[in-house]
Amino acid sequence: MDTPNTNRLIKHISDTFSDILAERGLLESEIFPTNEYISVSCYHTYYHLYDVMKEVWSRISPEELAKQSKTLLSEIHALSITYLWLYYSLGRMGIVFEKCNSAPEKEAEEKQNQWKWMLEQWYRLGSNYFNTGKPTVAMSSGMNLAFENDTLSWLQDNLQPVDSEQVRQIRRIMGQVELYAFMDECEARAKLVDHGPYRISDDEILVSTEFTRLHDGRGDLWLPWSDTETKLPSSKLGIAMTIRNVSATFNDIGTMTIEPGDYSSLVTGVAAYTERGSKIVPLGLDELPSYAETAEAALSELYIKFADWDKKKLMLAGAVAYWRGFARYTDRVGITDKIDWGISPSVIDEYVPFFMENDADPAFIRFGRFDDEMEEDPTLYLLPE
Repeated sequence: MDTPNTNRLIKHISDTFSDILAERGLLESEIFPTNEYISVSCYHTYYHLYDVMKEVWSRISPEELAKQSKTLLSEIHALSITYLWLYYSLGRMGIVFEKCNSAPEKEAEEKQNQWKWMLEQWYRLGSNYFNTGKPTVAMSSGMNLAFENDTLSWLQDNLQPVDSEQVRQIRRIMGQVELYAFMDECEARAKLVDHGPYRISDDEILVSTEFTRLHDGRGDLWLPWSDTETKLPSSKLGIAMTIRNVSATFNDIGTMTIEPGDYSSLVTGVAAYTERGSKIVPLGLDELPSYAETAEAALSELYIKFADWDKKKLMLAGAVAYWRGFARYTDRVGITDKIDWGISPSVIDEYVPFFMENDADPAFIRFGRFDDEMEEDPTLYLLPE
């Protein structure tokens, strides 16, 4: 991919990130130094992601990985595809801002070429994963569509009729699992993603929310602190709903917005499912309360654990959680145990002391500029042409 086409992609992802940021704002937490750990992790990603992804893409093509991932409960999805550009580009933004005096041409040529290569692989993955043939949800008109017809048929075959009170209960269960999943990832959304909207009829859509890497006591530990005494019933959980007379939009961090917000009375069916072995199997709706009960207990354990940690330990935990997100790729090619999932000593030495005293990266000033400024100079710096 040549530089002009690469820069068109950078402009697009910069606009996409700006829209997400405008919607959500900078992240805040009562426990974790969120902006600080995001910055530390992004700098680590800038220095190390190329080497990891070079190993991944030497073992599987982006096209093949996309094909394999268009399934229920896959961990390669809209959010993890966004990882490939978001964390690296934020780290690069800080490097160019601080060390290159906002002059992208001063960035090392080797790093420029690595970024160009990584963006090309990301584009190949995204444009083959999404049914629209586009690399992002934003470019797909706010639709996160990857499931094939046989997958949609399976979901429809396993829908169970529900009334509005059952739907409210299911939504509360989903909320409890989300709170636990959020805390285990140091208050990040990495364990869940929303899919859809799939048009079922003129007035009905299907959407799905999927959770992965829940701690069920089986398999390898995901994060060092994930080993709670309480175990969830399974490590993966999906809940699909068919809904009438609503609109649903999605973004590239896998979040959906449904209007009207109180849609419980408009849900016509719910299908719950998990993975056993390598097979997707349906769950009875009566099995869902156990997920909420165990998630609530595990959440309490995590909260008590994190409450005893100081800022540095919390910062490094969050940075590790972000960096560990790329294990979703290395798992697919069997090299996860060959990667160092800690934050490098050089990054710790250079950045942690600063963020112990400051709660924002100086480069964040680029988020608050006017649209006309960002038209010529996007938030995520262009490559020099």
